[in-house]
Amino acid sequence: MARVGLTTQRLAQAGAELADEVGFDQVTASALARRLDVKVASLYSHVKNSEDLRTRIALVALEELADRAAAALAGRAGKDALVALANVYRDYAREHPGRYAAA
Repeated sequence: MARVGLTTQRLAQAGAELADEVGFDQVTASALARRLDVKVASLYSHVKNSEDLRTRIALVALEELADRAAAALAGRAGKDALVALANVYRDYAREHPGRYAAA
């Protein structure tokens, strides 16, 4: 039975936070289980394997980037839009290095 409060989305978000702290390459099911203080087997009720977890972290990052890009590009065109998009990527990479690596 799944642990109360443990969801696929929560695992992906916690994995994204872990990636920012230790680097995306260091995110494993074991590391995430330690962070959440659960057994590794508990994670597998929500994700298939470590690769599935890493894919879900990448999807979190891509969704966040898309949301930021949409907000930054609204009403802009041409060079102004290109500069705004570049700023979104740069700022995201600085704020969330692990997530950026995942994306």
